[in-house]
Amino acid sequence: MTSNKPSSLYFFSLDAIRGFAALIVVLCHWQFFFYKDYTVQTAPLEDFHLPLYSVFSIFYHHAFYAVDLFFLLSGFIFFWFYADKIAKGATSFNYFITYRFTRLYPVHVLTLLAIIPLQMLMVKQSGHTFIIQNNDYWHFLLNLLVIHSWGFEKTPALNGFNGPSWSVSVELLLYLVFFLIAWRKQHNRKGLLILLVVAGAIVQAIYPMIGQGIYSFFLGALVYHIYSWLCTKKYFGKLTRNIAIVAVLLWMYILAEYYFSFTHRLFFSVTHKLLPAWTDEKNEKIFYLATNTFFRTIVSPVTVLVLAMAETIKSGIRARWTQLLGNASYCLYLIHFPLMVAAAVLVNALGLPKTVFQSPLTLLLFYVVLITLSVLGHYYFELPVQQTLRQKLIKKRTSTVPAAIIPEA
Repeated sequence: MTSNKPSSLYFFSLDAIRGFAALIVVLCHWQFFFYKDYTVQTAPLEDFHLPLYSVFSIFYHHAFYAVDLFFLLSGFIFFWFYADKIAKGATSFNYFITYRFTRLYPVHVLTLLAIIPLQMLMVKQSGHTFIIQNNDYWHFLLNLLVIHSWGFEKTPALNGFNGPSWSVSVELLLYLVFFLIAWRKQHNRKGLLILLVVAGAIVQAIYPMIGQGIYSFFLGALVYHIYSWLCTKKYFGKLTRNIAIVAVLLWMYILAEYYFSFTHRLFFSVTHKLLPAWTDEKNEKIFYLATNTFFRTIVSPVTVLVLAMAETIKSGIRARWTQLLGNASYCLYLIHFPLMVAAAVLVNALGLPKTVFQSPLTLLLFYVVLITLSVLGHYYFELPVQQTLRQKLIKKRTSTVPAAIIPEA
């Protein structure tokens, strides 16, 4: 069988949607400015008068799926780029973990150290921290070791300091699991990957952060295997167009359901008639679980699949600004929370009301500053530090792949 995959393929579109996902997370976190004492949500989002809420309400409410997308993309990229190399011994553990750790650690530790004085200023101003609790010595050590979402924290989900970095900790854990699977040459066993997805769903009920990571990472692995199988088909172009139509229809349904809730109303109508003993609260939980599973298991994977297939045909869909956004997405994701604390400290110092955060101009200014800092941070801190550390930690490369094309998932 021949394959449609070009040997030099790089998925720029997947990098780009990672950048957009990071921007969506920032938008969702904007609600933190309106929590009581910057700590507790005491009212629904509708009452906060968030900037451009009528336009972006879907993002304000559902950024959970954006973080989920990070793990899904990582699973796809890692099984595409690393799995066979590790299985064949072309990429050693030292090489793999050094490249992955140096990808995660510099920006993580920089933002970890930056958040400390900012939270100290917040406490001095108002007597409490901004959103994140458990900023003590134990949780600092866990954060420093990037194991603050491995179950060692005092309270799950309260891992201290730069809150969004929980996903970085889970990502590192997934790297280790992934390497073990590939090293043992189990990466092509679809049954094992399905079991891991199911295990992730079960773990998520006990420890949401790790469960979410396992579920989506190995779902991404399955998406890669589907992509790889489709690449062997003669009518790959036609298949791509058909799956693209499916993806568009899925997104049309998601948007229509969000704004008109027709499936929600139908579900409640049916359950009220057939299962009158069920309370509205129970119906709501079941409907949420069903829609959550549908989006994470069908909509997101199909979107990633069709983007990868389309880029395979075009051999590198790229626009400079989307590539820039994708490259800076990791910096953007980790910098945004310290920048939010800095913004809250500044507003307090100037004696301005919280309503300043309701202005679209404030949101726009925040994004301009954040994106600028993220791009500068990527090119003038993240990359140079990565290169320096890699040169020191890897004496002799065990992979012949040029560092410039190694994906930074």
